[in-house]
Amino acid sequence: MNSLLAKVRGMDRQKFETLFTSSAFLLTNGLLFINMFLLFRGIGDDGRGAVAAAYGNTVVIGWAFQIGVPTAAGYFAKDIDNRRISMSAWAMTLIGAIPIALLMIPFFMWQLSGKVFAEGGDSLQTWYIAFIILQLFNGPFLSAIFWLRGVGNLVKFNALLALPQLLITLGYLGLFVTGTMTTHRALTSTFISLAIGWIVGLTATNSWPGKGFSREIFDEVRHYSLRAWVGNLSFFVSLRIDQLLLVNFVTGSGELGVYAGAAAISTVSGPIARGFAQSLLPFVRKAKSDDERLWRITSSIRQVGLLSLLILGAVAATAWFIVPLLLGDDTDTDRLVWLLMILLPGAWATDVTQVITTALTSFNRPEDASKAQISAGIATVIGLVALLSPYGVTGAAITTSISYWVGLVVTYFYWTRLKGQVRRGEVTGHTERIEEIVAEETV
Repeated sequence: MNSLLAKVRGMDRQKFETLFTSSAFLLTNGLLFINMFLLFRGIGDDGRGAVAAAYGNTVVIGWAFQIGVPTAAGYFAKDIDNRRISMSAWAMTLIGAIPIALLMIPFFMWQLSGKVFAEGGDSLQTWYIAFIILQLFNGPFLSAIFWLRGVGNLVKFNALLALPQLLITLGYLGLFVTGTMTTHRALTSTFISLAIGWIVGLTATNSWPGKGFSREIFDEVRHYSLRAWVGNLSFFVSLRIDQLLLVNFVTGSGELGVYAGAAAISTVSGPIARGFAQSLLPFVRKAKSDDERLWRITSSIRQVGLLSLLILGAVAATAWFIVPLLLGDDTDTDRLVWLLMILLPGAWATDVTQVITTALTSFNRPEDASKAQISAGIATVIGLVALLSPYGVTGAAITTSISYWVGLVVTYFYWTRLKGQVRRGEVTGHTERIEEIVAEETV
């Protein structure tokens, strides 16, 4: 009876943390919608497209630079202190992110030759390069933040994670209210806001380079992070590669702006899924039995599936009225809403996939999550090759939605197989090797 009561109290705590984190992500996502509104109203389709090209496209590049260390930080948080995680993140930046950036120079040059950058001129190209350099610091920042999630420091995790986006919104709002918003100023404000947010996050978590590096810990973190990295990167490639390639295929920045707007609105339910996924990991890692782990995961998957369906259904039912009202006559709202309708089914699939991916990584199976996301990435590449050139943004939307479903189907397959292995006692969620290393270093 006592164990049952403890289990219920634990689940209540998980529900509280899920609600808290989902609310924080909803706030952050709300800021994204405010940003979209301010950009469309302040600089129109063309300006919104230019910002998406110079800044938005570098977000997925930043995930390439992380090399999976933030995922490892969340997984190992209960066993490894933040200094060792942070120094592993900086080491991965030095030996991984910087060489990757150098290898990607031909891709960067191809992007800069696109139609959108040709319209924007040298200034837009300079901003693109500046954001790529800034993204090299994304891995250490997020590793420090996700370590906080892993140890259950809920308030600090959400506050520091949301800070850069909050600063971006405040900057846009100031430019909009004063009537001084231009593409150049919007990008300047974005850059400064990100830099300040990341500096505050690294300082508040004592995560700047310094003492605390452990070769043994680094090897374990690297081994896990590389297995997770391919999947994380594949997921964000599926999420953003359409916009990366559209820079070179659309007829102008206005069309890219409309597509970016539809893609942003389609993520309206994403904060709920992220809240469940982010809150799930610590409780699965701390669970006292495999039955409890499976119970927590299954409950989260069902709840996310239902909530996401309700939210996205409401968006589909009201978009034809609300989108024109918010974005105004200067935006091609009919085209934006049609693209949104194509993207919404895929948005539901990716919401559920996020929770299942967390389930796989929490059982030390990041490679299974990676295989699933690689499948989605392959589907994305095939679809874009076939549909992007003849159908433009419509082909990109169809491809994105299909690829999300491919990712969900394959992820669910690996999750079903893992459940069977857990019930047969073939899989453990423990980290004996890390515990041994920490104990030896402590002695």
